[in-house]
Amino acid sequence: MNRSLLPEIEILVLTYNRQSLIGATLESLLAQQRSACRICVLDNGSTDDTAAVVSKFRSRGVELVRRGSNDPRACWIDLKELARGPWTMLFHDDDLLHPLYLNHAAHAICKTSGSTVVVSGMRIYSEPEQAGWSEVDPRRCASDTAAQLAARLYRGFQMPFCSVIYRTDVLKRTPLCLETFGKVFDRPFVLEAARDGRAVVLLDSYVKYRSHACQDSADTSTGPFLPEVLALQRCYRLFLGESALSRGGRSFLRRNYRNLVCDFARLRQTDGMTRQQFLATAVAEGAASRKSLRIGCAYALLTGVPRCIERLTRRLV
Repeated sequence: MNRSLLPEIEILVLTYNRQSLIGATLESLLAQQRSACRICVLDNGSTDDTAAVVSKFRSRGVELVRRGSNDPRACWIDLKELARGPWTMLFHDDDLLHPLYLNHAAHAICKTSGSTVVVSGMRIYSEPEQAGWSEVDPRRCASDTAAQLAARLYRGFQMPFCSVIYRTDVLKRTPLCLETFGKVFDRPFVLEAARDGRAVVLLDSYVKYRSHACQDSADTSTGPFLPEVLALQRCYRLFLGESALSRGGRSFLRRNYRNLVCDFARLRQTDGMTRQQFLATAVAEGAASRKSLRIGCAYALLTGVPRCIERLTRRLV
């Protein structure tokens, strides 16, 4: 395909106090085989030398916009306003992007009629700079409706929020719903953006997702809290339904119990709830039904048997 016909993609990076990490992130964005038409960093009021590190990349075309203070919610509104190209990627300030991603994403957009978002898989690393890139094949690609993408995520597909490329007009009009979902707003946001068209899913791992002590997801003091966790489960239920005749419904019925149990194990703010009280609250809040819990519990027991046999066999070997 003529490279001049491929869509242009800009990358916006939101950062806060990442002086030791953002340099490697920007290097990975600048190393793309197909260059981004623009790379802009929004510094959300950093108090360390993050801005100084980013400033060193200005000679290579990286823009820097600084906010006066740290505001985890207002900064997302600013990001939307900064977007101006036809396609926009919102990247993390501590992860690394495969050098072929923008190229493969641009070709996939051209081949998928009505696409509004592109997403990919990821792998988690504690030291991603020390690991080589895995092989990726652009033919390993799917075109999902919003419901199909929701089912894929609910079944456990590891989609990093930072890999998502949005059609910019869709990005600007999609509501953030931060008050409802808190720090887990990313999945509902992507699904709402996909509702306007199709989601291109590059199934291979194009992101090295960094695991470290200071990452936002490791800070349980900022959530997710119980109402936000249940709101996310309720969102999936609305997208997937509970019909055994649909693939999405079957995904929800199989996974709802297991996913809620995992949420309960991770939550720190349950006010002394037992697991049964938590599940009863989930039903009352529309995040589950008695039907989904019964079926999901049975499915978890049945699929747990071969896992136990496998673990026992490994111990014996």
